[in-house]
Amino acid sequence: MPNVFTDNAWQLLDSEAEPSVNWDDWNDDDFAKQREVITQLLEEINRFYDEQGKDHEPTEQPKEPKKEKPKEKPAKAPKETKGEAVDVLTPEVDIIQQYIKIHGKSRDGAYQHALNLLRKLQKLINTRVIRSTSVYANEMRTIQEQLLRVLRTKNLDRVEIEDLQKYVDIANSEHVSNVTTWIKTFVSSYEHRRPEISKARKFLAKAPNVPELQDAKHALDDYINNRVERIDLTESQLNGLMGII
Repeated sequence: MPNVFTDNAWQLLDSEAEPSVNWDDWNDDDFAKQREVITQLLEEINRFYDEQGKDHEPTEQPKEPKKEKPKEKPAKAPKETKGEAVDVLTPEVDIIQQYIKIHGKSRDGAYQHALNLLRKLQKLINTRVIRSTSVYANEMRTIQEQLLRVLRTKNLDRVEIEDLQKYVDIANSEHVSNVTTWIKTFVSSYEHRRPEISKARKFLAKAPNVPELQDAKHALDDYINNRVERIDLTESQLNGLMGII
């Protein structure tokens, strides 16, 4: 992998001046070369995290006394509408759904989310889950560039996503089905557990009205009404539930 950075990672990310970096590989149309640039950047960031901890993260400024004046509300993304119900989001759509969340936030407010998302995106590219032949390849490249800009621009007041509506439309093209979401929550937070009765009752009330969930709903009802000490499904019932997703 070429060493495309001549300055350390935090000089690259936090300097207001243009860093002395060879961006020829990034500006090349070769998706593999662009991937190498991002990979090198993330390696540098991780190395500095390990060596120096979180001293280089954006830090909160001392709080000033509150002033009685209207608070400026951050810009909001357009209201989302649900698209196709799926069991698992397409990786590119998942990335875009996370990306639009930084719109309207301050740099400090978006920094960690942008860094985590860049790492996630690069992993998907490196493992070839997202390829240069993807229908959203151009959007993935743009997201990489914009996440880098958030990390590099120290004096950025607020994150503004260009062509926001385009990304919102893509994000809204899919959503995890209610049944899938309910099952995943049941398995991770209720199965083989003793949750608060009030919490279990609210969760049961949100259960989609489909026959495949009857065993889980009965288990919740038995627990809520003190007929059992813990929410438990048999192995066969649990396998059947997981088979839906």
